[in-house]
Amino acid sequence: MALPLKILHLEDLPSDAELVDRVLRKAKIEFEKKVVVDRPEFVQALREFQPDIILSDHSLPAFNSLEALRITKEEGITAPLILVTATVSEEYAVNVMQEGASDYILKDRLERLPNAVRNAMDRKKIEEAGRRADDALRSSEQKYKLLFEANPMPMWMFSKCSMRIVDVNSAAIEHYGYSREEFLSLPAESLWNPAAAGVYQSGIWKQQTRNGSVIDVEVIAHELVHDQEPVILVLAIDITEKLRAQAELARQAETQRKLITQTSIQVQEREREEIGKELHDNINQILAATRLHLDLAIQECSEEAVTEVLVRSYKNLSVAMEEIRQLTQSLVAPTLGGVSLDRALARLIGDLPATSSLRLSLDTSGYRGDIDDEDLKLTCYRIAQVQLSNIIKHSRAKNAAIGLRKTDSLVLTITDDGVGFHPGAKTSGIGLRNIRNRVGYYNGSVDIDSEPGKGCRLTITIPFGR
Repeated sequence: MALPLKILHLEDLPSDAELVDRVLRKAKIEFEKKVVVDRPEFVQALREFQPDIILSDHSLPAFNSLEALRITKEEGITAPLILVTATVSEEYAVNVMQEGASDYILKDRLERLPNAVRNAMDRKKIEEAGRRADDALRSSEQKYKLLFEANPMPMWMFSKCSMRIVDVNSAAIEHYGYSREEFLSLPAESLWNPAAAGVYQSGIWKQQTRNGSVIDVEVIAHELVHDQEPVILVLAIDITEKLRAQAELARQAETQRKLITQTSIQVQEREREEIGKELHDNINQILAATRLHLDLAIQECSEEAVTEVLVRSYKNLSVAMEEIRQLTQSLVAPTLGGVSLDRALARLIGDLPATSSLRLSLDTSGYRGDIDDEDLKLTCYRIAQVQLSNIIKHSRAKNAAIGLRKTDSLVLTITDDGVGFHPGAKTSGIGLRNIRNRVGYYNGSVDIDSEPGKGCRLTITIPFGR
């Protein structure tokens, strides 16, 4: 049920006020009315009664309709004002209407008043709806400016039809170096590098700024309607520095891994050196002195039993000393500073135990000129040493071959015709893991080609200029 219409009536004649009431009731307009006769009452009623519509006589003592209209505006009241008066000049009526009155009704034609009231209230509703729409538009524009224009992240919109940029925020202008006019004249794909890649898709792309520098950008693209036109809104997050930082962290991690590997290898070499020296300088010397005493005893004793024991002991000591010699050679690498890698490998083959039935060959025809990196030479020597030890202990091979060649990389191959194995089942072995660690320090690669019953081929490739 609609609320009664609140009418403020400025009228000093009660009979005229009653006449207006009868006309409105006859037209079935429900209303609540307040009648005032002077300026103070009018102002008070505006503030307290809060009328929906104002009816005003033209001329009252010390007060008139033009003043009432002006006061209504000053008070911020949006209620329409209808002039209800006796005869006035047409010029005055036009003047009142120009000042903002909704309509004017002569008292001798009050039958027009109900329609004038209804029309005034309809116009008021339309005007209020317009004001609400304007307020909503202003609010929407403020939100748009806040979310788009004032956004600290670069944003722009381009038309799906013309592929031209239709709007851009200040952050994008500053970040990409274009003026607003230049930005709005760009085809959307021109920011991408290469052009046209990823214009419609969210993801990580390369873009370029006005000065030609290429940046890595995470793009978030969203389709919407702007000014009744289908557009794509692009938000660009520059992740160039983030990716550089990630790459630097990865590089530092790789450098640290290599440093740990190098330190581990150096520690291993020092430990092997110390163990080899200890065996050679202390234990081997003790055994050598013991053999000397036995040698003297054998020469001076004539009893057959004693001589047999002494001879057996002498042989055992000789075997022990030979084993220690072989062990120290495996622990202590030869001094490669004055020896080329191919000669060191040849010496390694020549020093294999005589008891081994393995036939070894060495091909260094592709190795022209020695390398200067002594650590790299020692690494290759150790790899060959470890792999030959594996072949002798586990492969039951009759033949093995070592190949060494040098191009833009150093390539070491070791093959055998032994029992072979499944490479996947051997990745956890200490020997192979040690080889992989040594090669990994030089950014090299390890390739193992083997099958059960088909021998094994180990290929080490180490690029120069790591």
